[in-house]
Amino acid sequence: MPKPVLKAAYSAPDHEPFEASVELATPAPATDVSTADQTAFLAALRAAVAGVQDEVNRELTARMVLDAEASTQTAADAAAQKEEQNYGEEVVDEDE
Repeated sequence: MPKPVLKAAYSAPDHEPFEASVELATPAPATDVSTADQTAFLAALRAAVAGVQDEVNRELTARMVLDAEASTQTAADAAAQKEEQNYGEEVVDEDE
């Protein structure tokens, strides 16, 4: 029997997909499980969840940084384009 795997998968239209996974210890059959075995398995499961969550957080943070850089670049490009369009002309603010 294959070992159980804790897996998280991410996909989005603008980013490369990724998976974070951890192989878990095979739990003992339900009839033979002592309280100590259950406690050990749940502790290992909790650690695995925390590890997968850390990996997901790192990947999502990296994608947020890429999005922020792209947004900043887009805003800078738009400002440069507007400045280029108005080159040599007096620009009157419409707020006044």
